[in-house]
Amino acid sequence: MTSRCSSTIIDHAVAVFWGAAEASAFFVVPDVWLSRLVLRDPKRAYLACGSALAGALVGGILTRAWVQRVGAERSRAAMRSLPSISDEMITRVEDGVREGGFRAAVAGPTKGVPYKLYVRAAALENIGLGPMLAWSVPGRLPRFLAVTALGQLLQAGTSRVIGRERTSRIQMPTHTLVWIAFYSWYFTHVGREPQLPSSGVAKER
Repeated sequence: MTSRCSSTIIDHAVAVFWGAAEASAFFVVPDVWLSRLVLRDPKRAYLACGSALAGALVGGILTRAWVQRVGAERSRAAMRSLPSISDEMITRVEDGVREGGFRAAVAGPTKGVPYKLYVRAAALENIGLGPMLAWSVPGRLPRFLAVTALGQLLQAGTSRVIGRERTSRIQMPTHTLVWIAFYSWYFTHVGREPQLPSSGVAKER
Protein backbone atom coordinates (compact mmCIF):
# COMPACT_ATOMS: atom_id res chain seq x y z
CA MET A 1 0.00 0.00 0.00
CA THR A 2 2.80 2.40 0.97
CA SER A 3 4.69 1.64 -2.24
CA ARG A 4 1.59 2.25 -4.37
CA CYS A 5 0.89 5.51 -2.55
CA SER A 6 4.47 6.68 -3.15
CA SER A 7 4.21 5.74 -6.81
CA THR A 8 0.98 7.71 -7.17
CA ILE A 9 2.56 10.78 -5.58
CA ILE A 10 5.48 10.53 -7.99
CA ASP A 11 3.09 10.20 -10.95
CA HIS A 12 1.29 13.40 -10.01
CA ALA A 13 4.47 15.27 -9.06
CA VAL A 14 6.01 14.54 -12.45
CA ALA A 15 2.80 15.63 -14.19
CA VAL A 16 2.67 18.91 -12.24
CA PHE A 17 6.34 19.69 -12.78
CA TRP A 18 6.26 18.77 -16.46
CA GLY A 19 3.10 20.80 -17.06
CA ALA A 20 4.67 23.85 -15.41
CA ALA A 21 7.98 23.42 -17.25
CA GLU A 22 6.33 23.14 -20.67
CA ALA A 23 4.28 26.26 -19.97
CA SER A 24 7.46 28.24 -19.36
CA ALA A 25 10.69 27.10 -21.02
CA PHE A 26 10.65 23.34 -21.66
CA PHE A 27 9.76 22.22 -25.18
CA VAL A 28 8.50 18.64 -24.73
CA VAL A 29 4.82 18.29 -23.82
CA PRO A 30 3.62 16.48 -20.67
CA ASP A 31 1.57 14.28 -22.99
CA VAL A 32 4.71 12.13 -23.21
CA TRP A 33 4.41 11.31 -19.52
CA LEU A 34 0.63 10.92 -19.53
CA SER A 35 0.63 8.56 -22.51
CA ARG A 36 3.32 6.46 -20.84
CA LEU A 37 1.48 6.39 -17.53
CA VAL A 38 -1.76 5.19 -19.14
CA LEU A 39 0.03 2.04 -20.31
CA ARG A 40 0.61 1.14 -16.66
CA ASP A 41 -2.49 2.43 -14.94
CA PRO A 42 -5.29 4.18 -16.88
CA LYS A 43 -7.08 5.54 -13.82
CA ARG A 44 -3.95 7.18 -12.48
CA ALA A 45 -3.13 8.54 -15.92
CA TYR A 46 -6.48 10.31 -16.28
CA LEU A 47 -6.15 11.76 -12.79
CA ALA A 48 -2.65 12.89 -13.66
CA CYS A 49 -4.14 14.89 -16.54
CA GLY A 50 -5.59 17.16 -13.87
CA SER A 51 -2.18 17.47 -12.27
CA ALA A 52 -0.61 18.36 -15.61
CA LEU A 53 -3.28 21.03 -16.05
CA ALA A 54 -2.55 22.42 -12.58
CA GLY A 55 1.14 22.55 -13.45
CA ALA A 56 0.38 24.31 -16.73
CA LEU A 57 -1.65 26.97 -14.90
CA VAL A 58 1.20 27.55 -12.43
CA GLY A 59 3.68 27.74 -15.28
CA GLY A 60 1.39 30.12 -17.13
CA ILE A 61 1.17 32.43 -14.12
CA LEU A 62 4.96 32.47 -13.74
CA THR A 63 5.52 33.05 -17.45
CA ARG A 64 2.98 35.87 -17.48
CA ALA A 65 4.75 37.59 -14.57
CA TRP A 66 8.13 37.16 -16.25
CA VAL A 67 6.92 38.63 -19.56
CA GLN A 68 5.41 41.63 -17.80
CA ARG A 69 8.76 42.20 -16.11
CA VAL A 70 11.12 41.80 -19.09
CA GLY A 71 8.92 43.20 -21.85
CA ALA A 72 8.18 42.34 -25.46
CA GLU A 73 11.65 42.23 -27.03
CA ARG A 74 13.45 40.18 -24.40
CA SER A 75 10.59 37.71 -24.09
CA ARG A 76 10.41 37.37 -27.89
CA ALA A 77 14.14 36.65 -28.07
CA ALA A 78 13.86 34.05 -25.31
CA MET A 79 10.90 32.31 -26.95
CA ARG A 80 12.60 32.46 -30.33
CA SER A 81 15.60 30.58 -28.91
CA LEU A 82 13.42 27.52 -28.18
CA PRO A 83 13.06 24.72 -30.76
CA SER A 84 10.31 25.05 -33.38
CA ILE A 85 9.36 28.62 -32.47
CA SER A 86 9.80 31.21 -35.21
CA ASP A 87 9.30 34.96 -35.36
CA GLU A 88 6.39 34.37 -37.71
CA MET A 89 4.73 32.02 -35.22
CA ILE A 90 5.18 34.51 -32.39
CA THR A 91 3.70 37.32 -34.46
CA ARG A 92 0.76 35.16 -35.55
CA VAL A 93 -0.04 34.35 -31.92
CA GLU A 94 0.22 38.02 -30.96
CA ASP A 95 -2.24 38.93 -33.70
CA GLY A 96 -4.64 36.16 -32.71
CA VAL A 97 -4.67 37.12 -29.04
CA ARG A 98 -5.00 40.82 -29.91
CA GLU A 99 -8.06 40.09 -32.04
CA GLY A 100 -9.75 37.31 -30.06
CA GLY A 101 -8.36 37.42 -26.55
CA PHE A 102 -6.98 34.39 -24.77
CA ARG A 103 -9.67 32.14 -26.24
CA ALA A 104 -7.27 31.91 -29.19
CA ALA A 105 -5.23 29.49 -27.07
CA VAL A 106 -7.98 26.86 -27.40
CA ALA A 107 -6.93 26.29 -31.01
CA GLY A 108 -3.24 26.16 -30.15
CA PRO A 109 -2.95 22.37 -29.75
CA THR A 110 -4.44 21.78 -33.21
CA LYS A 111 -1.78 24.04 -34.76
CA GLY A 112 1.25 22.80 -32.85
CA VAL A 113 1.66 26.20 -31.20
CA PRO A 114 3.12 26.18 -27.67
CA TYR A 115 0.89 27.42 -24.86
CA LYS A 116 3.66 29.70 -23.59
CA LEU A 117 3.35 31.89 -26.69
CA TYR A 118 -0.30 32.61 -25.91
CA VAL A 119 0.62 33.42 -22.31
CA ARG A 120 3.28 35.85 -23.54
CA ALA A 121 0.84 37.54 -25.91
CA ALA A 122 -1.79 37.78 -23.16
CA ALA A 123 0.71 39.42 -20.82
CA LEU A 124 1.65 41.99 -23.45
CA GLU A 125 -2.02 42.73 -24.11
CA ASN A 126 -2.68 43.08 -20.35
CA ILE A 127 -5.34 40.37 -20.43
CA GLY A 128 -6.46 39.64 -16.88
CA LEU A 129 -5.22 36.61 -15.00
CA GLY A 130 -8.78 35.31 -14.52
CA PRO A 131 -9.66 35.10 -18.23
CA MET A 132 -6.26 33.63 -19.00
CA LEU A 133 -6.66 30.83 -16.47
CA ALA A 134 -10.28 30.21 -17.47
CA TRP A 135 -9.43 29.78 -21.16
CA SER A 136 -6.35 27.75 -20.26
CA VAL A 137 -8.56 24.87 -19.12
CA PRO A 138 -10.14 24.17 -22.54
CA GLY A 139 -6.83 25.09 -24.11
CA ARG A 140 -4.88 22.43 -22.20
CA LEU A 141 -7.02 19.70 -20.65
CA PRO A 142 -8.79 18.29 -23.75
CA ARG A 143 -5.48 17.50 -25.44
CA PHE A 144 -4.07 15.86 -22.30
CA LEU A 145 -7.16 13.67 -22.08
CA ALA A 146 -7.21 12.93 -25.82
CA VAL A 147 -3.58 11.80 -25.98
CA THR A 148 -4.06 9.69 -22.85
CA ALA A 149 -7.18 8.09 -24.29
CA LEU A 150 -5.39 7.42 -27.58
CA GLY A 151 -2.63 5.62 -25.72
CA GLN A 152 -5.19 3.47 -23.92
CA LEU A 153 -7.03 2.64 -27.15
CA LEU A 154 -3.82 1.69 -28.95
CA GLN A 155 -2.79 -0.55 -26.08
CA ALA A 156 -6.21 -2.28 -26.06
CA GLY A 157 -6.16 -2.73 -29.83
CA THR A 158 -2.64 -4.15 -29.82
CA SER A 159 -3.56 -6.55 -27.02
CA ARG A 160 -6.43 -7.90 -29.08
CA VAL A 161 -4.16 -8.45 -32.09
CA ILE A 162 -0.98 -9.88 -30.56
CA GLY A 163 -2.04 -10.68 -27.01
CA ARG A 164 -1.62 -8.95 -23.66
CA GLU A 165 1.74 -10.52 -22.80
CA ARG A 166 3.44 -9.50 -26.04
CA THR A 167 1.88 -6.05 -25.82
CA SER A 168 3.28 -5.66 -22.32
CA ARG A 169 6.79 -6.46 -23.59
CA ILE A 170 6.80 -4.01 -26.49
CA GLN A 171 4.61 -1.14 -25.33
CA MET A 172 7.22 0.92 -23.48
CA PRO A 173 9.94 0.71 -26.17
CA THR A 174 7.29 1.44 -28.80
CA HIS A 175 6.06 4.44 -26.82
CA THR A 176 9.61 5.82 -26.70
CA LEU A 177 10.19 5.30 -30.42
CA VAL A 178 6.86 6.93 -31.36
CA TRP A 179 7.64 10.09 -29.41
CA ILE A 180 11.19 10.25 -30.76
CA ALA A 181 9.78 9.97 -34.29
CA PHE A 182 7.17 12.64 -33.57
CA TYR A 183 9.67 15.17 -32.22
CA SER A 184 12.15 14.39 -34.99
CA TRP A 185 9.43 15.48 -37.39
CA TYR A 186 8.16 18.36 -35.25
CA PHE A 187 11.55 19.97 -34.71
CA THR A 188 12.34 19.88 -38.42
CA HIS A 189 8.97 21.00 -39.81
CA VAL A 190 7.15 23.22 -37.31
CA GLY A 191 8.10 26.82 -36.64
CA ARG A 192 10.92 27.01 -39.14
CA GLU A 193 11.76 30.43 -40.53
CA PRO A 194 11.22 31.01 -44.27
CA GLN A 195 14.43 30.44 -46.20
CA LEU A 196 15.54 33.68 -47.89
CA PRO A 197 18.32 34.18 -50.44
CA SER A 198 21.74 34.96 -48.99
CA SER A 199 21.38 38.59 -50.02
CA GLY A 200 18.42 38.86 -47.64
CA VAL A 201 16.13 39.97 -50.45
CA ALA A 202 13.51 37.65 -51.89
CA LYS A 203 13.98 36.75 -55.53
CA GLU A 204 11.50 38.12 -57.98
CA ARG A 205 9.17 35.56 -59.52
